Amino acid sequence: MLKTIFCLVAVLVAVKANGDFVVLHSPSTVLFDGEGEVEQSFLTEVFTAALGYTAKLRGTWNGMSITDPFRLPEAVVVMAIEGIDSLDIPKGTRFPLNVNEGEETTWQAFRQRLDERDDDNILVRIYLGDGLDALGQSALGELKPTPIDETSLKALNLNKEEDKKFLEEVQLLHAIAKKAPSAIKPDSKPDVYWLVVSGLQPVFDAYGSNSTSSKEALVLLNNALNMVRDAFIEAYDGQVLIVAFTNDASKVHHIRSVTLERQRRESATEIKNISKKYTQNYPIIFNIVLWFGIIFVFSLLAICITIGDMDPGRDSIIYRMTSNRMKKDN
Repeated sequence: MLKTIFCLVAVLVAVKANGDFVVLHSPSTVLFDGEGEVEQSFLTEVFTAALGYTAKLRGTWNGMSITDPFRLPEAVVVMAIEGIDSLDIPKGTRFPLNVNEGEETTWQAFRQRLDERDDDNILVRIYLGDGLDALGQSALGELKPTPIDETSLKALNLNKEEDKKFLEEVQLLHAIAKKAPSAIKPDSKPDVYWLVVSGLQPVFDAYGSNSTSSKEALVLLNNALNMVRDAFIEAYDGQVLIVAFTNDASKVHHIRSVTLERQRRESATEIKNISKKYTQNYPIIFNIVLWFGIIFVFSLLAICITIGDMDPGRDSIIYRMTSNRMKKDN
């Protein structure tokens, strides 16, 4: 049995996918500090808490703290970089990311969480790999990327398909950055913009992660991410949380298969305890009973103390109830 557990732990450690979670900008009321690892599935809780909603905590992470709950971000901007483990962004606060689920899974969980609170939020996911033709009229309005200047490229080549697709995604990021300040009208409802970059992985696969072409691609991507960051900071006057994270889907599938196999083994040998379900009125009734009980106990205590300290003079209830008996005794 011990040998089996050891093997299972060894497998989980071997397939653990590491990534980067980088906070590019946050308001002064939401602070990110430390070096603690965060699981990707927990990012939903981080974003939800940053917007002022109650998080359904499934774990703990001390990398974020809120100093003023009345001046929270008006929007969250997330840039997911697919297919790589790390992203060399010189700016921002970096945390190790345990990639335990796919990017779209995280998006769906975050979107569902906000829909439970309010169905009138602006929730935008743009998969840049679809290209301009597939995007059409985006939530930010019509995007008009500028043509790629081939003379500015040193190692990348527009004649190669993987290079061209990546450069088109970079140009779309530039177009989003150009459009955001004029298209966005902040209101009292939190907004979410989720941008997915998928073209970097094919470049890495074609040339290698340490090649000149890959390094140039990273520089171009970092410049585009910085432009997007500056544009959304301007649009929301600084009251916006902007992050980027990496996500390698191939490793996520491997982790998921191991996790599902472990869950099947556990379900075959253990009895699952299902917690009791409560109605939505339960917290209301609980609070009514709780506070009524507290007020009643303290009121009764105050009455007892008052009566105990009362002076039995002629104007007191004690004198009036006992005065007749005192006269008869005399």
